[in-house]
Amino acid sequence: MGRNKIHIGGSMTNSVIGDGNQVSMGTTAPSSRPAPPPAPSADVQTYDLAFSFAGEDREYVEAVKHACDTLGLVVMYDRDLSTHWWGRNYLVEQRRIYAQRTRFVVPFISSHYFAKPIPQDEFAAAMWTDIRRGGGYLLPVLIGQVEVPVEQLPAHVGCLRAEEHTPDQLAAKLAAKVAEDRRAPQEIGGLVPHVARPHPGW
Repeated sequence: MGRNKIHIGGSMTNSVIGDGNQVSMGTTAPSSRPAPPPAPSADVQTYDLAFSFAGEDREYVEAVKHACDTLGLVVMYDRDLSTHWWGRNYLVEQRRIYAQRTRFVVPFISSHYFAKPIPQDEFAAAMWTDIRRGGGYLLPVLIGQVEVPVEQLPAHVGCLRAEEHTPDQLAAKLAAKVAEDRRAPQEIGGLVPHVARPHPGW
């Protein structure tokens, strides 16, 4: 899919809420999956996890989201909020969530992720909070053999690889993080350094 286009005026052939993932606001078939979390009502922590991703990676991300639902985690996922965001400035709403309304932000970083403006915006909001808190706020998941520039994600940040985790396995690890009462030193087992291009000045 291409970069998202925000239409101002005129007709809209699809929703532009989210990261250009063609979010449908029409009716859908009934589902036996757990109900989505309620829309946020105040500037307080609302979610256990906030997922950030490019539309091309939705299939895997959505499977992880449903596995998290089964474990009782409250996940910010764009399609759950399409009605809440309808008619609102969803960029402002998203920034509030990624910066202050969630315990952790999970960026699913693929070759498409930093090529799109909305995931970039979500990541930037989360990164400032990660810096302010001294790390541990971002839980990156790498999809495919992606190269992440060190100016976007520092090389010392531990990452997990999607191809090494089924959605259920990743959800279980996310549940373990959420269950921690306090931030603890990150164990290196199971983590991999992301592939980064050296900074030109190094």
